[in-house]
Amino acid sequence: MKSTKEVIIGRLRKKLKDALSIDEIIELLSNIPYFDWVGIYILEGEELILGPYRGPATPHIRIPLNRGVCGRVARTGRASIIDDVLSDDDYLQCNESVKSEIAVPIKKDDRILGVLDVDSNRPAAFDELDKSLLEEVASIVSRLL
Repeated sequence: MKSTKEVIIGRLRKKLKDALSIDEIIELLSNIPYFDWVGIYILEGEELILGPYRGPATPHIRIPLNRGVCGRVARTGRASIIDDVLSDDDYLQCNESVKSEIAVPIKKDDRILGVLDVDSNRPAAFDELDKSLLEEVASIVSRLL
C-alpha cells in the first residue's frame, strides 16, 4: 500500500503535466501539506533573485552565491536536503517556524538557471521522494524560463 506522501506526490505529478506557467507550478507545489514555503530563485550574475513564491514573506530577496543553502546549491549544482535548518551553517533564517529545507538546482544542460527552494515547519520533512519530484519540477521550470 502506498503511503500518504506517495499518493499526494503521485497526484501532483499528473497535474504538473498540464501546468502552463511557473506560477501554476508554484501553486500546485504549495498544496502539498508539509510544503510551507515554495519559491524559485533565478540566477542573475553572482546573485539569486527571488522569483515567484508562495508562503510567508521572506527577507531574502537577493542571495549572493556564497551564502545560504540556495547559494550552495547554485554553486555546486547539487540538491540539498536539510533535516534541521539550525544545524546547517549555510542556512539563512526566513522565519522562526521553518524546521527543514530542500533546494534543488534548476538547470538547462549544464548551466544553472536558478534554485527551487522549499521550506517546511516540520523537522526532517523531506526525503528522496521529494527530491525526485522537485528535480522533475526543476526540469519543467527550466523549459519555462
